[in-house]
Amino acid sequence: MPGARTHDMITVVTAAAADVAYFALAPHPDGAIAALFTIAYLFAEFACAGDLDLNSKEYRRWGPLRFLWMPYRVCVPHRSWVSHGMILGGVIRAFYLAIVTTLLVWTVVWGISRLGPHLNPNAVARNEWASLFGFMKTHPQWTVAMLMGFILAGSAHSAADFMSTWFKRRF
Repeated sequence: MPGARTHDMITVVTAAAADVAYFALAPHPDGAIAALFTIAYLFAEFACAGDLDLNSKEYRRWGPLRFLWMPYRVCVPHRSWVSHGMILGGVIRAFYLAIVTTLLVWTVVWGISRLGPHLNPNAVARNEWASLFGFMKTHPQWTVAMLMGFILAGSAHSAADFMSTWFKRRF
């Protein structure tokens, strides 16, 4: 497998190539869509890559919030279809992050509600998901761009791992 620096370099190059391809091939390119795709792509690879199940650079980049990925690390075997699936890997990590963020928000709101303010963590979580789905419904192109960023970044990571392994076994 390529090292973290190689993966980072591949990420920057492939993100730039994807943006160039988008502006060259899209009938009506949109700068906002390209920006959202690029941000999602870079975030997906630098912070949510398939190697989060290891003590990887991506995992360490989360700093004190890396505990959010502990269930993923425990449940997902390295290089499985879950962590390195060309399409599902990125989708699973995006949904995992949404679910874990919801649980984190719920826990924080629950803790605050114990200190006195009347807050309902279930209502906050429901509103969070309603906002997310509302955004997805009103901005489908932005949603697709961000999800494609997650998927393609994971695919580039997995392809680099698979090609590296293939070359190491052949030569």
